[in-house]
Amino acid sequence: MFRRASLISILAFILGIALSCTSSNEHTDAANAMTTDTTSLRVAILPIQECEVLRYAQESGLAREMGLSLELIPFDAMMDVDTAVLSRVAHVYFEDSLRICRIQQDSLRPTMLLPIPVKVSLIAHKQKDITNIKSLKTYMVGITRWSQLEEWLTLMTDTSGLEQMDVFHAQVNSIPLRFNMINGGLIDAAILPMPWADSLTTKLGHTIIEEDILQGMGFFISPSASADSLRVSQASLLKKVYLEALSRLTSTHD
Repeated sequence: MFRRASLISILAFILGIALSCTSSNEHTDAANAMTTDTTSLRVAILPIQECEVLRYAQESGLAREMGLSLELIPFDAMMDVDTAVLSRVAHVYFEDSLRICRIQQDSLRPTMLLPIPVKVSLIAHKQKDITNIKSLKTYMVGITRWSQLEEWLTLMTDTSGLEQMDVFHAQVNSIPLRFNMINGGLIDAAILPMPWADSLTTKLGHTIIEEDILQGMGFFISPSASADSLRVSQASLLKKVYLEALSRLTSTHD
């Protein structure tokens, strides 16, 4: 699903950053259907390439091999992860620091466990006359509100000389829905992570306008887990599992 060269470079970049830091309804149902194994570390993830590293660790048996009982709870949107944070359905969450800052209660606000750089692309629908940031004027761009994605879009429009009102920020929080909306022409452009951006361009012929690797996202540990010695130990092991999985994936694609 991924282009070989880009996958290697992205995984290698994530690995470098991570090493430096180490010394919707169906998803509501998934969260409610958690196993009764209270020894498992529950981790809320998104359908993005950077979280698939943990899925690989789980499905390959690596996590268990390294002594970590891991339960992954999938969500399609960062907003759903926000709800999961407030509902305390997991111990660790893949989140955005800008959204974490909006949580009013200190007792519910997670803290960064492992920062993860995330590759994103601004994609324009192939039938739209959009070739650069300036040509986004009057067009609709699908994003996640109050996120690093929206901050990136704002920065790009500001530096291009456009006014903020020139580009409409369409709040489409679900990543799969955002993918389907731009592919179907319901929005003019969208910011998407991998592998969704790659599929839009290499398989469906849409146009990359800009791409970047954003900071400020990663795995956050909940306050209750931080106060539990078992969860703290598991969270520390989670970082090692993630790094080892990254290393193996990078080697596999060399």
